[in-house]
Amino acid sequence: MSEFNAKAARAMRSAFDGAKKGALVCESPEAKRLVFFENGDLVGARSNLPSDRLGAVLVREGRITEAELNKALGFVRSGHKLGEILVELDYLKAGEIEKYVRIQILDIACAALTSPSTRLVFSEAMEVEAATLSPISIGSVFLTAVQRLPDVKLYRDEVMLDDYVLAQTDGALSLASGMELSPSEATVLDLVDGTNAVRDVLSASPLEEDQTIRVLIALHQAGVVALTERKPQEEPVAGPRPTPSSELSDPFEKELIAIFNDLQCQNHWQVLGLTRDVGYEAVDAAYSKLFQRFDPEQWEHVADEAFQEKLSFVRTRTKEAYLTLSSQASAHVYSELDEHENQYQEGKQRWETVASESVEPTGWERPKDSEMATSLYNQATRAFKEADFWQAIELSRQSIELSEEPFPARYHLLGRALAENPRWRKDAEANLKIAIKLEPWESRYLISLGQLYDQEGLHERAERTFDQVRAVDPDIRIPERKTEDGKPVPGAKKKKAG
Repeated sequence: MSEFNAKAARAMRSAFDGAKKGALVCESPEAKRLVFFENGDLVGARSNLPSDRLGAVLVREGRITEAELNKALGFVRSGHKLGEILVELDYLKAGEIEKYVRIQILDIACAALTSPSTRLVFSEAMEVEAATLSPISIGSVFLTAVQRLPDVKLYRDEVMLDDYVLAQTDGALSLASGMELSPSEATVLDLVDGTNAVRDVLSASPLEEDQTIRVLIALHQAGVVALTERKPQEEPVAGPRPTPSSELSDPFEKELIAIFNDLQCQNHWQVLGLTRDVGYEAVDAAYSKLFQRFDPEQWEHVADEAFQEKLSFVRTRTKEAYLTLSSQASAHVYSELDEHENQYQEGKQRWETVASESVEPTGWERPKDSEMATSLYNQATRAFKEADFWQAIELSRQSIELSEEPFPARYHLLGRALAENPRWRKDAEANLKIAIKLEPWESRYLISLGQLYDQEGLHERAERTFDQVRAVDPDIRIPERKTEDGKPVPGAKKKKAG
């Protein structure tokens, strides 16, 4: 296994086994790489190599051209990410950047696994820079990295031992659940049953020998399988462990993923599949149908956290649509906010990052005015208190645009106002994270982010955020957390007294 960085592999497994949060630092004379973990999964990565930057990944993958990248870089402003600018320039579609962020994370993590390092340490004190909404399992990293090894002959020679068999480890199920195994690769894992040696697996595998060995390397290095001494024939041998796919209905899971993605950009009427002119009876009937289809009690036996999180999101989002549209007063308030959708999207194109169709040179900025920015922020605060959320959004944006330096409280207010419209909650999350990055020790910003996740039914994600709040301020009072039904969030930690 000389092609793998054994220390990096052990560090990643240790992070997974301990559900750690922190950064794996991998340094060599050629590069410095940081791989960020939360709960043992990868959530971000950073490198000092230009070829590892997101823009370079997009060009390398053929999604944008070098010229488009250079134009986008010219519009970068404080607090705004390249992906947001590319969307505003219409070089990428909204939500598409997530795919390439994951490729970037995998590329950097794979390089850490397949490159020698002069310094390697896991730091739990380093701030985690989470870049993806869907954490990446170390199993996926090993599976990707092994395909980049130039040769696997050495590994083959080392494990072709008939006195040893391959067996799944105690943590095989949880590790394998995060690996995107093809049907053929899953068959290879099934052949690891505690009785088959590597030679037996190679003979029965549907893959060619080289590819089978690569899959076994990934499974072995990720800690899914291990070489053990062959047991006497009379000893009973446990059968293969069930894979997560046996717990789920594949068509239902695909439907769940599709609706999870769709709901994030739909208004309340679209969520329920209705037109704006319907009455309460139609709203109630549509919600009842969705409730029965996505009733979480039918899937309580599924332990997969990502599956349960998506199910909770769908359940919460449909309930929110139902509760809002069931009341004429709340439906009217929401309708007024939703009517600003086109104006909001147009405003995003103009706001700070892109001088749309402007003859101003690249790097042009609107003149700053600190006094006016402060006045606008105060007006935005009043508008928010009066539940005039659109006005709060517009005034907050203008305040940020006119500020001579980034003020985290202004991003925080903008994020809270955006969160009132489900279609804008991705932007709300982004602005809250900007506030946190600018002032990481301000617990109010973290609490708002946790409340946003709870509002979306992403309770596990919220709990992790509130854990960060407790780390920042152990004596903080966490607001009482409830589900969309008004019940306490299951497993939520008690708030501090005092």
